[in-house]
Amino acid sequence: MKSDRIQKLLINTPQGHSGILSKESRFAFNYQTTDRRAEASLVLPIRSESYASGGLFSIFQMNKPEGYLLEYLKARFSKSLYLDDMMLLKLTGENQIGRLQYLDPSDEKLKTTKAIISKEEILSSSASEELFAFLVNSYFDSGISGFQPKVIAPVSDRKTVSTDQYIIKASGDDYPYLAQNEFMCMEVARRSGITVPDFELSENGELFIMKRFDINASDKHLGLEDMAVLMGKTTEKKYQGSYEGIAKAIDIFCKSNAPESKRRFFEYIALSVLLRNGDAHLKNFSLLYETPGDEVMLSPLYDVVTTSIYEIQNPKTGATKVDNTMALNMFKTKSYPSTAQLIEFGKTTCMLTHPQDVITRIEEMKLEVMKEHSDRMHSELITKLGKVWGTSL
Repeated sequence: MKSDRIQKLLINTPQGHSGILSKESRFAFNYQTTDRRAEASLVLPIRSESYASGGLFSIFQMNKPEGYLLEYLKARFSKSLYLDDMMLLKLTGENQIGRLQYLDPSDEKLKTTKAIISKEEILSSSASEELFAFLVNSYFDSGISGFQPKVIAPVSDRKTVSTDQYIIKASGDDYPYLAQNEFMCMEVARRSGITVPDFELSENGELFIMKRFDINASDKHLGLEDMAVLMGKTTEKKYQGSYEGIAKAIDIFCKSNAPESKRRFFEYIALSVLLRNGDAHLKNFSLLYETPGDEVMLSPLYDVVTTSIYEIQNPKTGATKVDNTMALNMFKTKSYPSTAQLIEFGKTTCMLTHPQDVITRIEEMKLEVMKEHSDRMHSELITKLGKVWGTSL
């Protein structure tokens, strides 16, 4: 027998209680604070009137699990729970990306102690598949989205005697060597001087781990809102929009930080173009802040892989093909831009004086990373990346 549906959730922030999210025939959100520091989102300013919507508000939808973790939750709980939006937010509500927490006011569940694994164990394990399954089983309450198998978990570091939150990713059956692919792309970014989180690849190349950048040095959770949220779009519409539109959103929300954030935004776009990352959609660009009234800036780079080495299958015909288009429009098309067009985008949209320097730096680092790391990656991946990157050894 399934449990009752969740009708109300308390929305809390590090700065205090924010309001109540409720669901009857429609979703409603009511603030229960006048403190702007506890606002739920950059696009939900405090007001006395209720916010109402037929669908889940975009800021809360961002925290709803999808992809691999959603399928895991369905397999584990669908017989006993109504896995609607409210229940999914409850299940993952205390382990979210960003600063919001979701609590059931009628819930009296006790805090449980979970195992903490060391970074050394993750990186050196020869049984990565079993280790990842253990982490998912222990930390299924992660509010993280995306098609790739991933989970949020606390990871200890024996060298620094500290524990930090990490996102741990596996490859999955549909996308071979995805962890290695992401490591190679992020390493090009790091060496190109692009702002990235701390990341590492396990010794056997099966797990990619990345330190969360939405938690500061004081262990306080920061606000993180992706471009789908800021543009009022659902997850299903994350491929609808343009890179020019993202630049405009940066201008609107980042204000005095807009020039620096747009400079970094161009670096992210140039990297995605040069590495043929065709999944740079609205949810893969986010803004970061402590509270909505504080400074807002573009977050570090994340979720970058060379997608054009993978074939996608037409569900109707079964035919496969490589997708050689971008996730969003640039100059009203999803076709990859030429170098001249990319430079024009840097100058006219991101207001850079010398965008060519960014492109040159990334091109140089592609070859450097390929030379240094090809021996520890799978040969099939290196061959495919070399063809796409133009760096065949």
